[in-house]
Amino acid sequence: MSILRNLNSFRRGQSGIELIILVGFFAFFFLIFMLVIHQNTNDKRWENRNLFTQEVALQIQQEIALAAGSSSGYSRQFDLPLKISGVPYSAEIVENTVVYVHTDDGLHALSLPVANVIGAVIIGTNVIKNVGGAVYLNYP
Repeated sequence: MSILRNLNSFRRGQSGIELIILVGFFAFFFLIFMLVIHQNTNDKRWENRNLFTQEVALQIQQEIALAAGSSSGYSRQFDLPLKISGVPYSAEIVENTVVYVHTDDGLHALSLPVANVIGAVIIGTNVIKNVGGAVYLNYP
């Protein structure tokens, strides 16, 4: 009789250990699955910010090229987004011939050549003009 009791205790103990191993196995694979999803989401967010940084820089470049190619008296307003995928950013005209767009965290940046332009880029609404063949961006 005591052999049967010991055998039942052994079986219950073995079942408990098997359950713990099985739960641990599923928890491990669930954790790996969540890590893969997180990495993919992070990669998509990174690509999205790079794309939007490029789009803002190209928009500024195209607006300047359009104003430079227009006749004197050309004037236009264009808007830039306040943030790039939720991240603050800055846009600058460097040495009157390069537009430089970068996120404030410094992880995403792009510079593109532009026609000679006088003035500065404003995040928000910008006014660009061609006066006598010179391009003015937000210049009084």
